[in-house]
Amino acid sequence: MAWQGILGHDAIAERFRLAASRNRLAGSFLFIGENGTGKRVFAVALAKTLMCKQPDAARFLPCGICASCHMFPADPVAGCLPVAHPDFFYVAKPEEKATLPLELLVGDKEHRGKSGLCFEISRTSYLGGKKVAVIDDADFFNAETANALLKTLEEPPADSLLILLGSSATKQLPTIRSRCQTVRFHPLSDRNLATILHARGLVDSLEQGLRLAKRAGGSLDGAKDLMDERLEPSREELIRLLSVDKGDAAGIAARVNGFLDALAKDPPLRRRRLRFLFLAAIDYYRAELRKAETKANGERSDESFFTTRIECTLDAIEQIDRNANLPFIIDAWAGR
Repeated sequence: MAWQGILGHDAIAERFRLAASRNRLAGSFLFIGENGTGKRVFAVALAKTLMCKQPDAARFLPCGICASCHMFPADPVAGCLPVAHPDFFYVAKPEEKATLPLELLVGDKEHRGKSGLCFEISRTSYLGGKKVAVIDDADFFNAETANALLKTLEEPPADSLLILLGSSATKQLPTIRSRCQTVRFHPLSDRNLATILHARGLVDSLEQGLRLAKRAGGSLDGAKDLMDERLEPSREELIRLLSVDKGDAAGIAARVNGFLDALAKDPPLRRRRLRFLFLAAIDYYRAELRKAETKANGERSDESFFTTRIECTLDAIEQIDRNANLPFIIDAWAGR
């Protein structure tokens, strides 16, 4: 039976159970894993367990009936946010921002140090138990916001726990990474992802879920993206375009921008869609590279070309994840 119904992360739950049973739970954690692997759901379920007034310590489960538990969603897998608990704090990067705003942590200029997450978690617990803060989008700290959090990470207030959520350890500032215990969330197995898709009614059968999961990279977000029926035609058209117009950088950039405009309007979805298109490009380049390598008289220039294209496309995906300007990313990618 999966811990609180969260598939794929029982080993992590056991790690926290042992630490809690020995009273050796650290004050700051960095949860690392691709988006859609369950980090946020696990963080909220962990908070619910640690803040429960009558937990089942042996199984590391919340009671589900105390006043604290009633302030959390009954089923974190079905929906982990929002949380109404006065001792639980959650912040995330606004969609329109490139980085985590400083005021989320320490308040705006008029209330600096008297509001924000760092202030709230320093206060006395309303219910007399543990306080938990979850900081989503930790990939988007800048030096200023990171520095504002350092003291809280180094010396967490009594009976408090801070959990930062990020997609990759390499995207975390060293000052943040060095002050947290890192917990890695691996991609979901195809079977677990298919089960989640079926349980949520996103697919009609486990078999359909498995077919989708095999292409989703262990991510629920990735699987949801693949369900957009417009994606496959765009993918096929991009591959056709790359195969016939290798030298037309301006034309390729214009077509990719056109694909993106047709696929999504809001900024977060546009980023995911462009990421999908670039991953499709990598699949194409890798297939062509294998062909070049197996030719008896293969041109070394072909191998070099496709290797370079793979590298620059991976760089472009990294820039997407860093919230860089999408038209600039597309132009730079097409022109390299």
